[in-house]
Amino acid sequence: MRREWENDGLTEAIEVVTSKDFKTAHPELFDRTLVGKTINQIHFCKANHYKNITSGSFVVPDKRDPSKERIVFAFCIASNTLYFIDDTNKIELLLGNMQKEFEYALTTPIVFLLDFMQYMITDDVYYLQKFEMRLSQLEEQLKHGIAKNLDQNIMSMRKDLNSLGMYYEQLSDLGETLEQVVLQEKDELANNLLSLYNTRVGQLYSMVQTIKDYASQLSNLSQNIMAAKQNNIMQFLTGVTTIFLPMTLVTGWFGMNFRYLPFIYTRAGFIGTCVFCVLVLVVEIIIFRKKNLFK
Repeated sequence: MRREWENDGLTEAIEVVTSKDFKTAHPELFDRTLVGKTINQIHFCKANHYKNITSGSFVVPDKRDPSKERIVFAFCIASNTLYFIDDTNKIELLLGNMQKEFEYALTTPIVFLLDFMQYMITDDVYYLQKFEMRLSQLEEQLKHGIAKNLDQNIMSMRKDLNSLGMYYEQLSDLGETLEQVVLQEKDELANNLLSLYNTRVGQLYSMVQTIKDYASQLSNLSQNIMAAKQNNIMQFLTGVTTIFLPMTLVTGWFGMNFRYLPFIYTRAGFIGTCVFCVLVLVVEIIIFRKKNLFK
């Protein structure tokens, strides 16, 4: 795929190629862009600018599973042409969607690249808000005591948020590198687009950190509630054990194998022991209720 346009008497273009075709047609640009690597060996977003050639790569988390799925491609700006290097045919699909949904102007390759980068993060705010909504739902379930697998859900979301946080941090570094290109070309439109892009990326990164803090607070709240429940259970069991301790003492006393234990063979001894145990039990329950030890 190649698209050309005229700009101040210069022919400028966008071209989508595979890494194999790019290496064959432009071996010197291939070495500068991918440094002898394949697309699958790219693991992070970056940009380089040297001797009027701007190149770099994108590793975009797939919103279906940010911690595992990736959209990986590279780019190179040289000889008034923006090359997208892609082996999965994802870029042509993204460019087609961008043409339908996003307004842009064909001025210079760097401006088009910035427009494309803007398009890539257009809906990310709404995507991140879904994480916040899910956490709010989990918080409501936790308040009503119906939360199931809460820790697993939070761990899964934190894993995705970590991937997104690293992605936005890399985009911020990439934007700083592209500032060199914009300053060199003295392109006011590109400078405005890049400034807006860096601001949005910074906001997205801050939003990810805020949601991660919310997830951590919710996880701590869940642990505190579980600890409180365990403390209440232990307190109740301790109270029950304490209540029956005198009866355990009486049982142990009269269970000793001696012939001359008092009242052991009399009706009054049996009745007196039962009455004594009941009285002790009632007194202990009254004392425990006054001290709120059953709550």
